Amino acid sequence: MVRNRWDHANEHDLPVLLAFPEGPHRRALKALLAQVQGRDRARILGRYPRFKIVLAGTGAEALRRAAGARAAAVDLAIPGGPGLELIRGLRAARPSLAILAVGSTGDASDAVAAVMSGADFFHQLSGEGAAAAAGVEQALELAIDRRRLTHEIERTEAEMQAARGKLAQLSGELVRAVPGFQPLQTREDVLPFREAARRYLLAATQLFGGDPQGLARALGVSYFALRRLLARYDVPFPTVRPRR
Repeated sequence: MVRNRWDHANEHDLPVLLAFPEGPHRRALKALLAQVQGRDRARILGRYPRFKIVLAGTGAEALRRAAGARAAAVDLAIPGGPGLELIRGLRAARPSLAILAVGSTGDASDAVAAVMSGADFFHQLSGEGAAAAAGVEQALELAIDRRRLTHEIERTEAEMQAARGKLAQLSGELVRAVPGFQPLQTREDVLPFREAARRYLLAATQLFGGDPQGLARALGVSYFALRRLLARYDVPFPTVRPRR
């Protein structure tokens, strides 16, 4: 049976910044998060904590210590705040950082303001000591999941925009390269963007038949972004030629 081991301070799954002033809430949250179990390693290593805790007692200290953190729990009442400004600063400096805003009241306006400032989730502390820490682990995991998905969507959209720009560039080159290509004469000659993109992608997949990697390079996108791009415009993915 694998025994839990907590004697390797550098072994952890995720560095998390705890931006809280010194006091019972910070001590309770640190104690709770430090005991969250992480992934199983090899049997000889056992299981280590999920979170490596990085402490910051003020907003300025939190900004300095955010480098390397993958997630942050921010007290909206942190000294040197307000906490909303700290959240905005962290989001601007670290777009991929998961941020959990923590408040002592359940005022809906606090939650809305925190999310509008860049937090991924809001959690209300209630009670003192260990009771106050209840639910923080789950809230932090939700913030981490939401930031991961949001970041993936933003990256995908950026890849799509780059692909559209490349399509426009290649379309211009096509006009210059095809002998006898007639310029547009009437408004009816202009196809809607989606249909024009679909037709261009169909032609491109025929040109790069059996070479999806080459098509991806020509469009300036990743292989997986190419799959999403062709699916968006209902274009069959080019079949890879079997090796002989």
